[in-house]
Amino acid sequence: MVESWWKVAERTLKELRLGIRAIDSELVRLLGKRLRLVRKIGKLKHELNMPIIDPATEKAVIDNFLTSASEARIDKGFAKQIGNLIIEASVEAQTSTRPMGSAEPLVAKVAVIGAGGMGSWFARFFRSKGSHVTVSDRDQRRARLLASKIHVKWASSNVEAVLGSDTVILATPANVVSNVVSEILPALKENVLLVDISAVKSPVMPALRLAEKRGVQVASIHPMFGPLVSGLREKNVVVVRTGGRKRGFNRVKHMLESARILFTDPEVHDRQTALTLALPHFLNMAFAMTVSRRSNAEIRKFAGRTFNLQMLLAEAVASEPETIADIQIMNKKFRAILRDLQRNIRLLAKTVNKQDRPELIAQYQQIRQRLSSNPEFALAGEALEKACEASSTISKR
Repeated sequence: MVESWWKVAERTLKELRLGIRAIDSELVRLLGKRLRLVRKIGKLKHELNMPIIDPATEKAVIDNFLTSASEARIDKGFAKQIGNLIIEASVEAQTSTRPMGSAEPLVAKVAVIGAGGMGSWFARFFRSKGSHVTVSDRDQRRARLLASKIHVKWASSNVEAVLGSDTVILATPANVVSNVVSEILPALKENVLLVDISAVKSPVMPALRLAEKRGVQVASIHPMFGPLVSGLREKNVVVVRTGGRKRGFNRVKHMLESARILFTDPEVHDRQTALTLALPHFLNMAFAMTVSRRSNAEIRKFAGRTFNLQMLLAEAVASEPETIADIQIMNKKFRAILRDLQRNIRLLAKTVNKQDRPELIAQYQQIRQRLSSNPEFALAGEALEKACEASSTISKR
């Protein structure tokens, strides 16, 4: 009996998937082999007192990926993403070969106040650079857990943590930065570098400037990345001017190594982040509020790619209620953005309620025309497909 087309297609599909699975296994085996070589290089670098990060070598790795991608007819953007992920994994692997304090320290002694996401990131970062790190947090259990996990010290109070430190990282919610500065200021030694990483700058400036007047070197930065990244390479960091003194700037620039640094002032920072942080966070929470009042199981049956991607964003934002509340309430520049948003929603809602299709299309065409001035607008569809594909992969884990 002749097999049906459907049966042949099913068997072919199964064979193709088995072939892909075999290739995946080979890729993992090769990556493991590569990491073993990377760790050997890391040990040699340690013995030769060489830094882990080598920009020239990293550039050569990326160039090799791009050349190989061209030969294999693979998208160069995709190849570069893979190359960067492998480089970050390699840096992490080489870091793991060095015991704490064995590397030439970026900073001798660091106190990280706040053991949340970004506090944990900075504690790991400085620990990987050979610094002696002490962490503290208002939740002592969280500080102890972090210290145990990454093999650093923990302190039962912020004052205890900063004693004798060369650098202090304030990784606390923005609404307590001023109180923490007042608390630790008497315990800070002369010329210590105090670094604030909050997402809202204007409200914390008076406390930072007071510390500067007391002889403390101050830097206010905003890392434009999340706590899951493994290194600073090509990551964006905004450095906000706190006053006329530049020694803090110079020290923090050295500390940030290979990051892309943008210098600005508090007003400009808060005006821009009102749009780039407070607005999308607010929209995501409004979306989540609307959706969460309905049956999640029923909605998922009808969910398409746009909904799933929006839901992923909303769930990620909703996981940090204190942070997003501070970003929206403490950033005074957001009030004007919020009023503008409310006007736009009322305008579009009015058109929808009137059932005026031509007018709504005209409004949307006007929006499209404004957005199209961005050179990357034409790539939006392709970028959306990649983002949806990535979010689908994540949701299956």
